[in-house]
Amino acid sequence: MYDWLYVYNQFIDKLPETYKEFIQTWNDIFPRTFDNKVLAFNSKVFFKTSLGELFDKCTNEEKFKQNLKFRFDTKNGFVNYEGTEMLSHYHEAAYDAHMTGVVFGHILKYKELEYTKNGIEE
Repeated sequence: MYDWLYVYNQFIDKLPETYKEFIQTWNDIFPRTFDNKVLAFNSKVFFKTSLGELFDKCTNEEKFKQNLKFRFDTKNGFVNYEGTEMLSHYHEAAYDAHMTGVVFGHILKYKELEYTKNGIEE
């Protein structure tokens, strides 16, 4: 929520007086907003929902890491995070954005596979 408030205040307008006004305007501008922490918690498979814990689980546990593959485009010069200790990059904006995308993709893929396995259609 703090991230959304920051984005709104920095790039949209000054914050509205009420939460209700904020949510109405936010939903008009961004009708589909997802929060990894909420998605992870509601998946019933993640018990620690900090970004680092989610990323570690998604990239190290067998039930996740084989579902999707992510890599940096090293051919076009994106080499800052290749072959280095990932923990040293936590809280760098670009790497946190990467981790957020990886976690988001893995959570959605996990839910898709669970729905398929259980015969649930959306």
